[in-house]
Amino acid sequence: MLTLHHSPFSVASQKVRLALAEKQLEWNDRLIDLLAGEHLSADFLQLNARAEVPVLEHDGRVLTDSWLICEYLDEAFAQHPLMPAAAPDRYVARQWNQWIDRELHHASGVVTYAVLARPLLLEQPHEVVSALLQAIPDAKVRAWRASVLEHGLDAPELKHCVGQYRAFFRRMEAQLGDAHAWLAGSTCSLADFAALPYVMRAEHVGLGDMMTFEEVPNVRAWYLRMLARPSMQASFVRYLDADSQSLLTKLVIAAHQKLAALVQQTA
Repeated sequence: MLTLHHSPFSVASQKVRLALAEKQLEWNDRLIDLLAGEHLSADFLQLNARAEVPVLEHDGRVLTDSWLICEYLDEAFAQHPLMPAAAPDRYVARQWNQWIDRELHHASGVVTYAVLARPLLLEQPHEVVSALLQAIPDAKVRAWRASVLEHGLDAPELKHCVGQYRAFFRRMEAQLGDAHAWLAGSTCSLADFAALPYVMRAEHVGLGDMMTFEEVPNVRAWYLRMLARPSMQASFVRYLDADSQSLLTKLVIAAHQKLAALVQQTA
């Protein structure tokens, strides 16, 4: 049996849930509350010392790193393959994931933290938030989160991260070529499932103005096709109830004016 330790709102977790759903596999949920610091608990750190979700358990194995988990699932379970059949296309798929991990994952984390996480964390006692911050194993992550906690949407990191998102959309637009293309080869693949959570996150945090039909028509058409896939129900919709949607909307509206200005500055 597959057991996935994950957070509903983690983009890396969403990537693995998409892979599980696309391969039509069954899995057990182990939800990790990131705002409460459950990923920093002793039990979770035994699974992943980096305090990162997702973690997949399968037949006594503990697997970390979302892309590696997805490739493992694709190789361990033959049905509904996710990687392209041709070697050049598999290279392109891995290249996309490497670019996302190297350039975009941090940017997505900073924007998400500023828009969604920070307002909720500031509702908690200062000593609780400080303890959560100090428990983060990675010093670089501690540093940028401390900056965003202090400065919010005025954090110096934010403009660069919004710019990284714009570069991501422009790269996608060039790769897709037309409204019916995929990121790696002639069919939907793990490259598309790796990108989807980040595109969706942009819309969820208020960066949707960078992905209009006027600016990136191929990306927008790709996005609508991805949202229509049956795997969306198991990997996204089931984890987003009405209360969560209402809270997300409230937080994004509060951040809209400053985010819109940053979007304009990166045009």
